[in-house]
Amino acid sequence: MKPFTLVVCITLFASVIACTIEPGGEADPGDLGAEVEAEAARPALAPSRGRTPPAPAAPTLTGFIDACLLPGMTKATFNATSSFDAHDEGVTAVLNLPFPFTFYGTSHTKYWFTTNGQLGFGNTLGGSLFGRASCPLPAAGFSTPIVFVYSVDLIGRLEPHAGVCYATTGTAPSRKLVVTWKDSFFYDAWVTSNVTFSATLNEGTNVIDVAIERADAPYAPDFETGFVSVLGRQAGSSGQTYSCYQPNAPEGTVVHYNP
Repeated sequence: MKPFTLVVCITLFASVIACTIEPGGEADPGDLGAEVEAEAARPALAPSRGRTPPAPAAPTLTGFIDACLLPGMTKATFNATSSFDAHDEGVTAVLNLPFPFTFYGTSHTKYWFTTNGQLGFGNTLGGSLFGRASCPLPAAGFSTPIVFVYSVDLIGRLEPHAGVCYATTGTAPSRKLVVTWKDSFFYDAWVTSNVTFSATLNEGTNVIDVAIERADAPYAPDFETGFVSVLGRQAGSSGQTYSCYQPNAPEGTVVHYNP
C-alpha cells in the first residue's frame, strides 16, 4: 500500500524555494541557472471507463509539445518496478537518443524515463518509486543523471488517447526530442484528476524545456499547485531545484534549463 501525501510537506520544505513565479508573471531564477516563466490497500489498475475529465477549452501552452501528435511518434512501453503494475510504477528500457545530448558536462547517447515524470541519461536505469525525491536537490539515492520533469506519483490511463509518447521533430542540427506524459492522473486523486506535461531536449543548445500543460484535480485542488511534485535536475553531487513539494508548479508553468 502506498503512503498518501501529507500537506505538512509544504511547511517542511518552505525554506528551499529555488525559484518562484512573481504575481506579474516574471520569473526570479535566483541561482538556479535556468530561465523560468509562467504561462497563462491499492485498487487494481483498470481503464477509467470513460470518466476522464474533459479537456479545458484553452489555447495551447507555449513551450508545450504533444509528442503523441507528432509524425512517427512511439507510445512508450514500461516495465514494472518491484511488484507494482507497469502503468503505475514503470520504467522504459534504455533508449537511443536521436542525437548526442550534453547534461552536466557529459555527452550522452542513451536515455530512459518513468511513469512518474522522471527522465534519466545513460545505460543504467533509475528513477524512484512513487516519484519520490528528497529536498533540496541533489537528492540522495539517485546515482544516475536525471531530470525531475514533474516527479510525482502518477498512474497512466489505459485509453488509446492517453499514455506517454516520444518523438523527434525538426531537422539536424536543430532537432528536438519530445517526451509527453499525456492524461495521466495522480495516484492520490484516483481517476478524477488529469495531468499532462512534456520535456523537450534541444539538439545543439542542450537546453531542456519543461511545460506543464494541465494539472487538474477537482477533488484535490491543492494538488494543482505542484506541492506534491518535484521539478529540477541533478547529476552526481550537482543539482538544481525549481520546485520541491512546494506550490510553485501549477498548470501553465514552463521551465527552461540551460546547460
